[in-house]
Amino acid sequence: MAAKRIYQIAKEFECDEKEIIAFLTGQGIKVGNRLSAVSDDAYNLVKAKFTAPPEPPPAPAPKPEPKPEPALVVNQPENVQPVPAPTDKPQFVPGKKNKKKGPKPPQPEGEVPQDEKPEKFVTDLKLEHMEERTRTVVFEATKAGNEFIKRYSSESKETQPGLFPGMDPWGIIWNLKILYPDSSPARYWQGINKLATKSFKLLNRYGLSHRDLLAEIREVTNPLGKEYSPREIFTDEENEEFARQQKLLFKLFGHGMGMVNDSLYDMKLKAFRMLAKYERMSFVDYLDNPDDELRSKNRPAFEEMIEAVTYSLRGVTRRVRFYERHKERIIRIRDCFFEWLDGYAKLKEQKADPAKLEKYLELEEKFFNLIEFISYDNLLDSKKNKPAPFDTVLTLINEYRDNMDDPDALRNFKYKVRGVTNIIYKPKEYNFLYRFAELEPHADYRPPEEIAAAEAAAKAAAEEAAKAAAEEAAETPVEEIPNS
Repeated sequence: MAAKRIYQIAKEFECDEKEIIAFLTGQGIKVGNRLSAVSDDAYNLVKAKFTAPPEPPPAPAPKPEPKPEPALVVNQPENVQPVPAPTDKPQFVPGKKNKKKGPKPPQPEGEVPQDEKPEKFVTDLKLEHMEERTRTVVFEATKAGNEFIKRYSSESKETQPGLFPGMDPWGIIWNLKILYPDSSPARYWQGINKLATKSFKLLNRYGLSHRDLLAEIREVTNPLGKEYSPREIFTDEENEEFARQQKLLFKLFGHGMGMVNDSLYDMKLKAFRMLAKYERMSFVDYLDNPDDELRSKNRPAFEEMIEAVTYSLRGVTRRVRFYERHKERIIRIRDCFFEWLDGYAKLKEQKADPAKLEKYLELEEKFFNLIEFISYDNLLDSKKNKPAPFDTVLTLINEYRDNMDDPDALRNFKYKVRGVTNIIYKPKEYNFLYRFAELEPHADYRPPEEIAAAEAAAKAAAEEAAKAAAEEAAETPVEEIPNS
């Protein structure tokens, strides 16, 4: 018979080529690959292996019967009757509900600890007719279910997300259960109503978690939050300007929850009123009149309203965090503002020169621009253990206000602010201070005495250098030129 190859034998006996190669290799016959030819003896071995009937599975080993535990012998008194031995049949006890209970199933060894078995698993399930593996699976499933029910009933439900510094509340508020709010006016006002409701919940939850800090901010900014009291010595324009500044300071440094709450409440009422109008609407006017209030296209887009509301909510968290970091600075700003008002009232009482009053108001406006600039964490970083630029500049402008009659007050102010700009490396803050002090490029704002002393020192240093050079030249011997 011609020698056959591995792939031909595999096709003949309908088996895998790898199994044939593994079998022949185990028999000590060298086989290279599926194209290798085998001898007649190897072919007979493969034929006997892959055409023989399958071996019957081994019979399962008999389960060992549980050994009865030895009875515990206890010395009993003579008047106590012995407890009757338990029988397979349940005994009848009068006055009690008797339940038929079968024998307890044997516990699988090495798989399920006895102390972890739940009570209901033993009493409610009959496992005596189950195999050992099935009984183990049922037990594990029941145990997992009991643990899930216990954890679900004991633990509190997951808390809803709340506001915190650095978050983007747009992602939370956007998850509203309303589709295509801009597709119709009714859907739009329904979405506005839901937007206000969800914003209320976020803001109130944040207020409850920060109630002590919010109360502290309210106490510090309370003088700014009160209604401005006009002063008779000021003109109406001056009173209006100071009232505007006081209100702006309260918006910058107060937590602002009350204002945001009021705005949300007004928006919610507006949505309610508009939705109520649809209950009494005239469909003919709605169809004929394109300028009808209910179908007006002048309202802002729903996404635009979401952006406005979320930035207001984020502003509350930003101002609270700003107060935590700069509490002392905010108190100083509050006190300085009222000092500026009292100083201006004192000048008015003294009937100061109008030019001086105008200069005072210009400085007060600079003071306010500085406060508004630092309200977003500007000029508040100190370098090399030095005070923050804001603290230095605030002191300088107060000194300039108190020494306005000094002819060198402006030059000294610019000179010192120029020194502050030398330690600032942020372009935005550098440009602000440069314009704040009205500095000029290449200008020398040093005092005249300092400039004269510097020029004299430079002149003396130049003369000393020239003298040293002359002495060195005199001491150097002149080389004689030999005659040719």
